[in-house]
This record gives sequence, structure tokens and C-alpha cells, in this order.
Amino acid sequence: MRKIKNTKQCGIARILTFPSDTGYTSVCLDFDLIEEAKTRDAALEQMKESVEGYLQCVLKNNLSDNLLNRHADKEYWDMYNQYLKLISERGNNSASEPVKNASLYSMPLSGLIPA
Repeated sequence: MRKIKNTKQCGIARILTFPSDTGYTSVCLDFDLIEEAKTRDAALEQMKESVEGYLQCVLKNNLSDNLLNRHADKEYWDMYNQYLKLISERGNNSASEPVKNASLYSMPLSGLIPA
């Protein structure tokens, strides 16, 4: 797990999307949110909307920054780390099948936070 400290002023939401039994699953690793959809694009779009709504709720209610640093379960971080290793070593075939077909999206929070 990479240590990034999100605050109400700035931060990042890392989203891992991978194939699952029902289609695709997107996990926001930094907020511990999960969305499922039939397509990769739909899962990612639903997750982006969830991240925005979650952030708006924290800001509107002036909730603790700790809520912006609720890390997903270890199994998802393991997948994330396998994915990073896979893309850095191009051609490494030791990753699991979902990881080989995963994608990573980093969503900067600064564009979502009102000035």
C-alpha cells in the first residue's frame, strides 16, 4: 500500500478496475468504495460518480480527513501491487488473470474541491 495522505485541500483517489464474475469491478483503494457493472467503462464511470459524491459529503459536512484515507481491503492492494509490477516488468506472466486484464485510474481530488 502506498502511503498517500488525502486532505480536504488535495489528494488522489486510485481506482483499480478488473474483470469479475458479473462483469467488472472498480475499487477506490483510498476510500474503500466498490462498484460493479457489466462493462469496464460503466464500472469506472460509476466509481468516478461515487468518489465525487463521497468527497462532496465529506466536504459539505466538514467531516474528518480520516474519511479520505479509508483504505480498501488488503486483497485489493495486493492486486494493485501486482498490477504495478506487471506494467513495470512488461511481459511478467506471474500476475493473476484479473490483474492481467485490470486497469488503473488516478483521480485527482483537487479538481473536485471547490476553491
